[in-house]
Amino acid sequence: MSVDLVKHTGGCHCGKVRFEVLAKPVLTAYDCNCSICVKKGMVPALVPKEYFKLLQGEEHISCYTYNTHQAKHYFCQTCGVHPFYQPRTNPNCPWHFTALFG
Repeated sequence: MSVDLVKHTGGCHCGKVRFEVLAKPVLTAYDCNCSICVKKGMVPALVPKEYFKLLQGEEHISCYTYNTHQAKHYFCQTCGVHPFYQPRTNPNCPWHFTALFG
């Protein structure tokens, strides 16, 4: 692990799903053009999968897929917030996270 990484925490609106990631102190977000991010107005940040840790709420998470079923969009079953997903472009590597940190 690089010494310039810090812990960022985040989760869903109701607090049942919580996670932490290790990343640079300032997260770099980008405009994703997938239909879900566009419709929800999400601005994801890229974080390697090995730096992701689900702290609580696995039992409250559901997964939505569509079209090729490669992208895995995870959301809280209680409040409906979509705090993280696994992209179709690289399903075994990075996770993208919405701006739901804090």
